[in-house]
Amino acid sequence: MRTIFYLLFVLGVSEGRTRGRQVCDMDCRNKMAPVCGSDGIIYTSRCDLKRINCGQGVFTVDSSKCQRSRGASCQHRCANSYDPVCGSDGRTYLNNCILRVEECRSGTSFAHYGPCVGSTNMTLECPSSCEGRKAREGGPICGSDGNVYTSTCDLRLRTCGQKVVSTSHMHCQTTQRCKDICPFSYKAVCGSDGRIYNSKCQMKVKNCGKHIFETPMVHCRPQERTTGGCPISCEGVKNSPVCGSNGRLYDSECDMERLNCGLGGAGRVFPVSLEKCRKKMDSCERIQCPFTLDPVCGTDSSTYINYCHLHKATCKKGVELAHYGHCPDMSVIENCEAECSDEQEEQYPVCGSDGNVYQSNCDMHSRTCGQKVVAVALHHCEATKHCVVECKKDNVAVCSSDNKMYRNKCEMKVKNCGRHVYEVPIKKCLAGFKFLSCLRFCPKTFEPVCGTDGMTYSNDCFLKMENCRARSLGRSFVTRTYHGKCGYPQPQPKLYMFR
Repeated sequence: MRTIFYLLFVLGVSEGRTRGRQVCDMDCRNKMAPVCGSDGIIYTSRCDLKRINCGQGVFTVDSSKCQRSRGASCQHRCANSYDPVCGSDGRTYLNNCILRVEECRSGTSFAHYGPCVGSTNMTLECPSSCEGRKAREGGPICGSDGNVYTSTCDLRLRTCGQKVVSTSHMHCQTTQRCKDICPFSYKAVCGSDGRIYNSKCQMKVKNCGKHIFETPMVHCRPQERTTGGCPISCEGVKNSPVCGSNGRLYDSECDMERLNCGLGGAGRVFPVSLEKCRKKMDSCERIQCPFTLDPVCGTDSSTYINYCHLHKATCKKGVELAHYGHCPDMSVIENCEAECSDEQEEQYPVCGSDGNVYQSNCDMHSRTCGQKVVAVALHHCEATKHCVVECKKDNVAVCSSDNKMYRNKCEMKVKNCGRHVYEVPIKKCLAGFKFLSCLRFCPKTFEPVCGTDGMTYSNDCFLKMENCRARSLGRSFVTRTYHGKCGYPQPQPKLYMFR
């Protein structure tokens, strides 16, 4: 009896460890979203933090906890993956995590994905047109402004003077899954282009750079529509919950038939007793959603008030996000020959459901004809997400990539809605500017130095300002003794790749 008990105990411990490994051995590749851990260390992502510290009680904390100015050591567990980013100091860093370490050290902030313009030997010429081979060469390209371009030529033509560079495909909506390796499986999906794909992964990979999304299978089976086997729409049908044999809860029998079109034989879905879905119904009804308007389109081709209401539908019947914005009418055939007038081009920037920013609604429809792109709220696009933000009245002057000074970073973004502008070293805006006194515009970076007067200065600029003041008063020169706070000399690390 004791032997049996011992064996059960050992098996229980072994099973527990196996389960622990399953939780700890997470695949955190392609997840670059740096976080600050409660142990004061910077990690590549929340996933990586959990993987490295499995079961040790380390959790994410506010990013302000990882600031050297607040006593943090700025240690890190960053991956060495190559995904260059540009910092506000005009230097290019290996990836966003390494830049986050520099932010901890000195306060340098994120400018944009991709290398800094001027940090390489690149020369950005502005072409007059993109015809022939140039129209597709190198594309699709994910730009540092968050937009996708059909070619290198297209990027330079449309962003002339904005210093947009090519970045990893991971940073743009329609190119995120371009290089995915799709597992061998068959779970057919209907694309918004009217084609049937083996899987959602295949649909995304084969339409790299295009706005193709999942829709109900009825849109890809015209023969089912003509015979009346699958309803195209359930508009006007009274909601009367139906429990399907697949364990999902539908709004009506029509809804069930529409979303399971073409499934015959063993895969056929039919109504069963509502009691079999009672637990699901009770669980999903606990989800309380606000009625804030920010429409999203589900894979059932239904428009939901906001993402929370879609989440509730996901709980009930497995609906997923197709795209932000209203669902387009799939029966409408767009006129791709229409041209935009000058008046139409001068409208306010438009954020498209494909994640790109366009000059106007007409420009959007013209460039994406046939892809069912619709206008969405501005905050869903990288270049317009700050357009309607109310800026605080703090005066932390920044120099922008357009060589202009702004009161703060927020004002810089708002005043350049739809354009690719970012913070650059303040010295670029002060080139050729002569100060009549010892006052200076010093960067807000925290790179402490110890002066020969025994005082610690936030960075070299403040030390030089004090040296100027000392000289004007006939005192001894103040120069740098070493990097770091006085009494705590530190070597000057080089985290950036190149200037």
